[in-house]
Amino acid sequence: MSFRPRLAAAVAVTSLFAPLPAQAQNAPFDLSGPSLRVSVKRQGVSLPISHVPNLAAGDRLAIAADLPEDQAAHYLLVAVFLRGATNPPPKEWFYRAETWAKKDKQRKLDLTVPEGAHQLALFLVPETGGDFSALMDAVRGRPGAFVRASQDLNQAMLDRTRLEAYLQGIQRQDDTRPEKLEEVSPILARSLAIKLNADCLQKLSDVQAACLTQDREALVLNDSHSTTITEALTGAPTDLALQVAATPQGGLGYYSPYIGVVRDLARVLGAFHTAEFQYIPALGVIREEGVHLLLNAVPSFREPKSVLVAALPPIKASQPPPLQATAGTARLCAGSPGLVLPVNGGPLIYSTRYAHSMVANVRTRGGGMLSIPVTATAERGGFTLDRSRLRLSDFGEEIDVQLQGYWGFQPFAGPRFQLANPAAAAWRLADGQSGLVEGAGARVSLNGETGACVTQVSVKPAGGAEAAVRWEAGTNGLTFNLPPEAMTPGTAEVRIRLAGVDTPAILPLQIAAKPAPPAAPPMPDDPTQPQSAPTAAPPAPPAM
Repeated sequence: MSFRPRLAAAVAVTSLFAPLPAQAQNAPFDLSGPSLRVSVKRQGVSLPISHVPNLAAGDRLAIAADLPEDQAAHYLLVAVFLRGATNPPPKEWFYRAETWAKKDKQRKLDLTVPEGAHQLALFLVPETGGDFSALMDAVRGRPGAFVRASQDLNQAMLDRTRLEAYLQGIQRQDDTRPEKLEEVSPILARSLAIKLNADCLQKLSDVQAACLTQDREALVLNDSHSTTITEALTGAPTDLALQVAATPQGGLGYYSPYIGVVRDLARVLGAFHTAEFQYIPALGVIREEGVHLLLNAVPSFREPKSVLVAALPPIKASQPPPLQATAGTARLCAGSPGLVLPVNGGPLIYSTRYAHSMVANVRTRGGGMLSIPVTATAERGGFTLDRSRLRLSDFGEEIDVQLQGYWGFQPFAGPRFQLANPAAAAWRLADGQSGLVEGAGARVSLNGETGACVTQVSVKPAGGAEAAVRWEAGTNGLTFNLPPEAMTPGTAEVRIRLAGVDTPAILPLQIAAKPAPPAAPPMPDDPTQPQSAPTAAPPAPPAM
């Protein structure tokens, strides 16, 4: 590659970060705009837009602008289906509703997603003469710009949900348990793919939250799943956004396309600035059945009037999150009061409602299936399970659990987990654990499949008082040291307390009395000492 093309490429990338003219600079999306009410119906099932990550051909949509009753400016609600950067949409793919009309039918849009559509863009257009035809000409004249804007707005929306979930989680923790912020914030950041400034955790507790939420837009890390959801079939917008993220200013691939996407939207839509209309991106924040629009520029009701541009989820095959069980969680305890099924690979399960009706399917000892509702909790790094619904006596020593639910309209299965059942614990001495003798310390190993459930280990010597000992959990059991003072002759009891079980598991230990020392042998004569003379035998008695 010659020097000149390299220089040109560098200038092109750098220009994305160059200061914009005052009228085009991208301010944060923090100006509250109008809201839209949207529901989607597929194969007889209706869901609010908050539960729908992707649209599909044949979907029925009901869309209405949620404007105040005293709305003075008349807005035309326009929906346009797009089918690619180089393929202008036909005129019959444009729909309009007069939000100020008295009849309910005229104020709303009832649409069916056509075959071949890839995106759905929404416009709120100030009422003027020729407004609908002017918008149609603009979109059909340069469809690629609106394809790009639709994709970028969706990407920015998904990244914004993760950022908001992180900020809310930090604030919630700071308000309720600030002393736990150091413990919780890394889990929260990992769950949502947010950059964690570890230096903040070294500061005083009363300033940790403020430090963790600085430079908000730069906190969002790249999430391949959300990019897969929003990428266009042409691939060009995603490629450009990822190129931006791969520059030093964009974090060398470390940050998501969020920064580049937000920065570039004004340029894309600014090309349509006319004497009559200017186009303003509206970032959709999904709230249950509605989409609340956030603006980064003050709309104008004088010429050029502002047209608000929003986007609904892309029209493509559903992409469920690639959830995986978090490493290092081969065995969990079914008796833990705060039981969590830890997962990674899906930040959007915490920041959106796309994953819904989630349950943990558990097979009982009798072969039945029990479905227990679970909730995605970013602060805990997985799905929390209501353990009160899990009656441990119905299961064997090992409990198999699988996450299952819906991603939009599509059912999907999550990872499996193996739970240890403390109610079915069977503890025994490991091989070779014999010959325990009074007064000598010993290392004791126990075999058992419920080591994850152990909360305390104690020893009660024969005729003595119970005392707790420190233990180490292993793959198939636990080990601990018996102190010499606990080693009194007789039957000692090892008491193992388990989460979720009221009575401890008791294991007897036979401790033998210390054997008596052997008698000392007689001392041998010392040849160096003088020998005493032998005693003379007494004389025999006289004869009678």
